[in-house]
Amino acid sequence: MSNDLAVKNLAADYAEHFDFDFGDAGMVLTLQNDAPAELKQLIRELCGSVSPESLVKVYESLNAIAECDDIYQCEIDEKVCELTLFCKIARRVEQIAVS
Repeated sequence: MSNDLAVKNLAADYAEHFDFDFGDAGMVLTLQNDAPAELKQLIRELCGSVSPESLVKVYESLNAIAECDDIYQCEIDEKVCELTLFCKIARRVEQIAVS
């Protein structure tokens, strides 16, 4: 259970490194320049790039992990992030949290 808490805390910490930019084209999610290297690497390795679409998927996953009771039984909106990607993100956050 303590690992779950460490994973949830790390996910919440990572989620704080995202910003919402509101402009004429609507809202765009961005990653702060000072985001941890592990978070940037996670995004690149699991999503292929740090695109606005991949940032939304990672942000949705991190918030779901941070707010759930059991990190592997989270409610995830599969219209935002497919389940297989969510599971990969959850596993990677867990690996980072317990290392």
